[in-house]
Order: sequence, then C-alpha cells, then structure tokens
Amino acid sequence: MAMTNGRRAWPAALLFLGLMVVAGLFESASQRMGLAKGYLVTSAAQGRNAALAQAGGEFRIVAANLLWSKVIDHYHHQYMAQGGDWSKNESLLPLLQAIITLDPHFVQAYEIMGGAILPRTGRTAEAEKVLTQGIARNTADAQEWELYREMAMLLAATEHKPARALPYAKKGLSYANDDFSRNLMTKLTHTLRDQVAEAGRTKRPSTGA
Repeated sequence: MAMTNGRRAWPAALLFLGLMVVAGLFESASQRMGLAKGYLVTSAAQGRNAALAQAGGEFRIVAANLLWSKVIDHYHHQYMAQGGDWSKNESLLPLLQAIITLDPHFVQAYEIMGGAILPRTGRTAEAEKVLTQGIARNTADAQEWELYREMAMLLAATEHKPARALPYAKKGLSYANDDFSRNLMTKLTHTLRDQVAEAGRTKRPSTGA
C-alpha cells in the first residue's frame, strides 16, 4: 500500500467500497424504520438515525449524496416509468429522512419531503414540521429561499392560510439571490397580498343604507 506523508494511503476503490457500504446501511436501516408510515418520527427512530449519522463519521456527506442518487435514479425515475406519481411515492420518505440525518443541509430532501410527498399524501402537519426544520438548519444556504417558498405554498395552497403564508413569501424574497428567484418570489408575494386583502374585504361588515 502506498505511503503519503508517512501515512498509508487508502486505495480509491477501497474508499469507494466503504462509502457504498455506509450508504447501504443507511438505506436498509431507514427502510426498516419507515415500514409503518413511510418514515417514523418516534424518539426511538430518531435515536437510531442519530446513531447511524455518528457511525457514518466524515463520510456522511458523501453517503447522503449516494442515497440521493438512489432517490433520483432508481425510485424517482423507475416509479414514473411504471406510471406512478412520484410526488405520492411514500416509499421515498425513509431515504429522504436518512439523507437529512446524514446531511442536515441537504435542501432538496426537505423540499421533496415537505413540499411534495407529505402534502400530496395528506400529511400537512408533518410537512410543515419538516420545512420548519429545514429552514432552521439552513439559515445561510444559497437555496434557503426555496424552503421559504415551499412553506408559503404549503400554507397558502394546501392549508388555505394566505395570511400565515405571506411572511414566509416575504422572507423568501429577501433571500432570493438571482433574477429568476426574485421574480418568482415577487409574484408569489403579490399574489398572497392580494389574497389577504380580499379576505379582509370579505370579512368587513356591510355599511349599506
């Protein structure tokens, strides 16, 4: 085995194999924990996820990306190829939960969990919890505005609460970092302002003669 600065250098193939094993362990463990409800939020399940994340050590970020590739290449594409609606595919939830446990800054996993699958399967309270968690953990991320957008859309379109959604849209607009995101969040903010104003007019008592 080659020596580098007095240390043994791990062959690339062996390192890759180790990462694949770690990812496989996370996948199998997360699937077992999610058999009952797609993914579990019990203290026992959270403890097991935390133990797995610690076991992953310095490789946990790479393992999270390996699991993400499984989400996209296998579950996502294969599910659609078979005629399924991937946004209702609850079998993705255990893998997404494992990804978040491995890498709390994996914004896309929060988006798919809280912005697509959980709301589309009627689990809006869980969706809101996931997005709240994602926002709290990614306060300095360039994609943070996307989590605010997902929360605003969840509250406005799914829960029909534009007044609650508007502050999230405003916050997302303040974090928008390019023309596309600013345009998107500006339109959403204006739409929600109009909805809140309309709701206010509807509730106002008539003052007719």
